[in-house]
Amino acid sequence: MNNFERITASPEALGAFLASLPVLQGPWDDAFHRAFCDTCDAENCDAENCAHPTERDNPTWWLKLAYTGSGPVRTDSPDPYKRQAADLRLEALHQRNSFGRNLLATELEAAAATIEAMAAELEEKK
Repeated sequence: MNNFERITASPEALGAFLASLPVLQGPWDDAFHRAFCDTCDAENCDAENCAHPTERDNPTWWLKLAYTGSGPVRTDSPDPYKRQAADLRLEALHQRNSFGRNLLATELEAAAATIEAMAAELEEKK
């Protein structure tokens, strides 16, 4: 057995490996905030008084979520407009989740949508 096989043997094994990494924030944190914090009324919530302690800081919970294909992702597209739009969407997610800057995130997403529409128009003209 190699290291890859060991850490991908199950969602629990991979989740335990991901949880052991010294990272400040992972995609499971973003998903947790979208699923729970965005609709939570608690003020100054922390680990001690969170209503969802089993999901909080839990990569295994995130690994078991159904992939919906939604959310911003980086792109390998050679089209610079598509890359720029993807980067704007990622920054919007970061601004919203890390700093609670919803207005800025909304503007970034609108800019990304404009760039994507422009790229689609250019593609049609080819």
